[in-house]
Amino acid sequence: MCRFIRLVLLRMGILLNQNTLNVLQLATGFFLVFFAFNSQGFIEETVLNSYADRGVLPKHVGYLSLAIIYGVFTFTNFIAAPIVGALKARWSIVFGAACYAIFLAGFLFVNEAYILASSGVLGLGAAVIWTAQGKYLSLNSNEETAGKHSGIFWAISQACLAGGGLFLYFVFHTKDSKEDISESTTRLLYTVFLAVTIVGIVILALLRMPGNAPLLEANNGSGNPDEPELTTWETLKSTFRLLKTKRMIFVSFAFMYTGIELSFWSGIYPTSIANTKYFTYNTYSLTALTAIAQGLGQACSGFLFGILSAKTKRFGRSSIVLLGTIIHLLVFVGVYVNLPKDAPLEKTDDKGLINPSIALVLVCGFFLNFGDACWNTQCFSFLISRYPTKSAQAFSLFKFFQSLLTCAAFFYGTKLQLQWHILILVVGAIVGCISFFVADKLPEDEEETNHHHD
Repeated sequence: MCRFIRLVLLRMGILLNQNTLNVLQLATGFFLVFFAFNSQGFIEETVLNSYADRGVLPKHVGYLSLAIIYGVFTFTNFIAAPIVGALKARWSIVFGAACYAIFLAGFLFVNEAYILASSGVLGLGAAVIWTAQGKYLSLNSNEETAGKHSGIFWAISQACLAGGGLFLYFVFHTKDSKEDISESTTRLLYTVFLAVTIVGIVILALLRMPGNAPLLEANNGSGNPDEPELTTWETLKSTFRLLKTKRMIFVSFAFMYTGIELSFWSGIYPTSIANTKYFTYNTYSLTALTAIAQGLGQACSGFLFGILSAKTKRFGRSSIVLLGTIIHLLVFVGVYVNLPKDAPLEKTDDKGLINPSIALVLVCGFFLNFGDACWNTQCFSFLISRYPTKSAQAFSLFKFFQSLLTCAAFFYGTKLQLQWHILILVVGAIVGCISFFVADKLPEDEEETNHHHD
């Protein structure tokens, strides 16, 4: 059987060398950590509001927690690269994953101060783990394998959305969505989430480093022993210098769009579905089914443009981003006609331009995340191939711009009706796509190569 699987993978173009196996292990660890975190994310506000109804917490602590996570995540991205430089890629990933476990543990003994404080810890951990993930991918990739490895990582790690949705569906499909989530159910759920996260941490702690990793990490990825190791301050200055280069300025608009779109698929869209009272279906179950559709969309796109990259990379990064943009524009039209305009803000009996359709909700969820994976896999591939000697700095800037706009979008999401969200997304998609195309075609900047003079 193992030989058969190996032959199938080889036929798909996956070369099972050590670096590819490293990426598979990285993706598996991320799958487990984010299976737990994303699953709880779908129910966090509901869980904490249940405690609020019992007088344990004030209302909307979940929203405050989310704001703290993304706020801290945004600004700690600037110190993430020096932290990764000090801890190195593997232990930075473990550190970041441990921060997720610290946050999840708080739901076993719900306390407002701990929830909010651990949200800040999680924000720091998120910045570090995603910067280190980019560094580790770079250490295991080159120009030829960047697209494949990015796609493999994205397909496997983001399949956690489907896995988490399936798990929540089995937990809640018989529960009345008008009932609160009990304390015993909360403890059971978060015990499972914490245990899964710990297993993920163990897998990540056992990551193998490439044979030349010590040399690559010591010299900031250059592999040149004559170049001195960058200090923490030099790494921080290098990040700011990279921020001022023409290519990074252009591609930052693409990063911003991924942040706006992330807030939409992960929060605003599910909330709009839950607030549409026309749906008589159990809202817990419908949220779970939407998560499954979203996860399948992420996995299919990552599979197509990663695992089958030997067949699809001839289209080029810009063409794949253009495909993702076209898909998103069509999805935004579908969402606009299907859901009422007040749905992001409050429960409503209104309809969209058509009678709201559960089938269209799920189709839009699938293609919303299919397009999201088109964008993210190509951003990863772009950063790995364009910044092989500054991967930590480049990925920290990527996550800075992404999380900054995610935070902003969640903030204005409390004020805007659906049509304004759609307008912002449409403009952002078009501007981001053009900016990515320009950045991908620009010649190499002097500041991108003379990194040891920072």
